[in-house]
Amino acid sequence: MLVTEDRTDVALERDTLHQVIGVVARGPDPERILPAIVELLVEATACDACFVYLRDGDVLRMRAASQGHAHAVGQVEIGMDEGLCGWVARHRTPAFLREGALDDPRMKRVALLDEERVQSVAAVPLLDCDGREATGVVAVRTEAPRELDPDVLDLVVRVAALVAGAIDTARRFEETRRQVAALSALSDLSQEIATATRREDLYRVACAGVRRLLGADGCRLHLVDAGGGRLEPAYASPRDPLGGVRPPRSADALRAGPGERVLVAALAAADADVGMLVAERERPFGAEDQRLLDAVGQHLASALQKADLIERLTEEHLVRDLFDALAEGRPQAAESRARAAGHDLDRPHVVAVLEPLAGEPDAAWHEVAARTEARLRRAVPGALCDPGEDRLRALLPLGGSAADAQQELARLDAELERLTAEERLAGGRSEPRRGLSGDERGLAEATCAAQVARATAPAGGARGYGDLGVYRYLAPLPSGHAPDERHAAAIATLAAYDAKRRTELLGTLERHLGDRGALAATARALYIHTNTLRQRLERIETLTGLDLADEDLLSLELALKLARLHRPS
Repeated sequence: MLVTEDRTDVALERDTLHQVIGVVARGPDPERILPAIVELLVEATACDACFVYLRDGDVLRMRAASQGHAHAVGQVEIGMDEGLCGWVARHRTPAFLREGALDDPRMKRVALLDEERVQSVAAVPLLDCDGREATGVVAVRTEAPRELDPDVLDLVVRVAALVAGAIDTARRFEETRRQVAALSALSDLSQEIATATRREDLYRVACAGVRRLLGADGCRLHLVDAGGGRLEPAYASPRDPLGGVRPPRSADALRAGPGERVLVAALAAADADVGMLVAERERPFGAEDQRLLDAVGQHLASALQKADLIERLTEEHLVRDLFDALAEGRPQAAESRARAAGHDLDRPHVVAVLEPLAGEPDAAWHEVAARTEARLRRAVPGALCDPGEDRLRALLPLGGSAADAQQELARLDAELERLTAEERLAGGRSEPRRGLSGDERGLAEATCAAQVARATAPAGGARGYGDLGVYRYLAPLPSGHAPDERHAAAIATLAAYDAKRRTELLGTLERHLGDRGALAATARALYIHTNTLRQRLERIETLTGLDLADEDLLSLELALKLARLHRPS
């Protein structure tokens, strides 16, 4: 305890405060200041133990302790709503328990601190420069039967005021240092984004940079679909593979922001929504994190808009020359154009052809082609597109390994099916292959598949060449050619009858042939009674002169499919 003679007390307090000032003057580093302050207080107050807690969010974490309790530093945490120290921090006022400290209901026992014989406790808040918030707590204690003198509380209050000022200065210095480091990192990231020349590089650089900048566990990029205005997943950081990315839900937006574990930045350029960046981590984000992510979003939106323009201007002639070279059987010229456009020839790819349906207005094609190209570029980074006057041709890269390529192909087929249905297009894609030496065949495959899609999906759809079945052999045949001219004439008769009477005889025949003559199966598929089906088949025989029981049904089915290929939708 402090000695009782007034002059000695005053001299000791003055000497202690001078020493505290000397410690504080060493610099704004709590790791150096706090251990020295603890030892000074132990010596000046003759207490058994001294602790300093600093606030970290909603907890007080021990940052310094006197000898004998050093093992508890960094291990002991007290909630702001727990114990005497929590009470002191919450109310921003000192507390003094002269005797029977453990009987006070505000005390919380901590096993690491050996509190069984605690008699007296003095706890003082460390306040920020405005006095509005406690940044920590200094506590001293004695063990029974010794008690702290009330003058000890006054000394700790004075020491705490000096220490609090130093800690507040250190906190502000650290915040400034972090802000400078963050701004420097933001500047570096902005430079990386500005110098990225390919869309794939932009996605990767932005998401990886956000993770570094914010210490995020994952970052996802979603872009607005030019066709439907939906947010579609475009890229995710390597620890969150694209296959597991989900489009942001309304719940994500509601729980996103400072204080949450999800942060969202909208991407907008020239008053148009481009997409959004989503960062996630275990620790809640702060307001400064939101400002940094918003800044990255602004740079990324501008870079994406610039990439769109550069890609269109650069590739317009290169890609058209590439496809013209493929169509003319000049693979070396095609490979040269592909390299110039940034295509990796060792990576597997498919060729796709998308065409307007028969009867669609030609005037609208250019708008449809522009939307389709934008959607393909976003769905397949690295896509090379040639929106021509009457169709769009595209070279679409797939994943590197065989497993990745198959997964990407399934995803691509789903996207092509959705795109062609929504835009009312007929789409076809080739079989996957590497290099362009044989891709004049790939272009022919895609064109053939688009032709079949137009015939079999009159409202819009896409087909893969490998899924065409017998159609792949019929498509190259000229119009009017059939394995049996008598069958071709019969099918023409049924088509004319259906058009005039608005019946469905041709469709009934096609289904019946597909079911290999099984009446019950065809009736179920057409939702009609078996007797109704028999009546239709009899009508078909009467009109055409066919005898379905004796006909070569395979030849008849081929003739019907060929007629469908060349019949206007």
